Amino acid sequence: MKRSGKSKNKKGITLVLSGGSARGLAHIGVIEVLQENKIPIKRIIGTSAGALIGGLYSAGKLKEVKNMCLDLHKKEVKKLLHFHPSKQSIFNVEEFDKLLKQYTEGINIESLNTPFIAVAFNLNKGEKYLFEKGGLFDAIRASVSIPGFFKPFKKGEIMLVDGGVSDIVPVDVAKKYKDKIVVVNVEHPPKLNIKKEIENINILKLIDYTTTFGLSELAKLEEKGADVIIHPYTKVKRFDFYKANEIIKEGRKSALKALPKIKKLLREKNK
Repeated sequence: MKRSGKSKNKKGITLVLSGGSARGLAHIGVIEVLQENKIPIKRIIGTSAGALIGGLYSAGKLKEVKNMCLDLHKKEVKKLLHFHPSKQSIFNVEEFDKLLKQYTEGINIESLNTPFIAVAFNLNKGEKYLFEKGGLFDAIRASVSIPGFFKPFKKGEIMLVDGGVSDIVPVDVAKKYKDKIVVVNVEHPPKLNIKKEIENINILKLIDYTTTFGLSELAKLEEKGADVIIHPYTKVKRFDFYKANEIIKEGRKSALKALPKIKKLLREKNK
């Protein structure tokens, strides 16, 4: 079923969701608050974790996914992200792929209730790649393929990785629609205990820390084009998906704080 043409004309915000791995679960809390307060979401544009949560919301799967995340334990996360170094990645994500397919198989982006775009990065051409149609699984799986951690996603002859390589907060993609833009940026640099952590750092933490610092700086630059910016802050590490309850609560808290600005934004747009 194709989307109705009415979606192009309806009032609302363009919601831009950043990458951020486990911290991206905060997007769930933000979207819940927007729904509860009847803030119309005209479209969602997401990178990495933002593509995961945004795509599943657009497919009507947000509640199911939230409940699944709340039930996750540390051992289950390790199973989904199985440490098995290979030529192209640190993790074997076959179990993650199976789980993602349960929520996305047979669903095309064109059929989603809320228009959705996932941002990935084309390694062949060295440029961003936008999923605006086609299979939802492909779009999300490509967008979450963190270089070094996940094996690149192959689409035909194209090799795709995490959209955060070029657009960790894809505001530039949103600008072409000329709507009010609300950004949820969960990227922030880790606070380190230098003596305790840096001196004994292992390869996984080294990659994680250095990547996170770079992405947080890029995110600061990219978010500036938004009308409202929501900054959930959590102390969790990149793959702490088992701390979903804490992360989602922070998303809700940050969204409630930003709600007056969003409502004002919509009032101004409707004048």
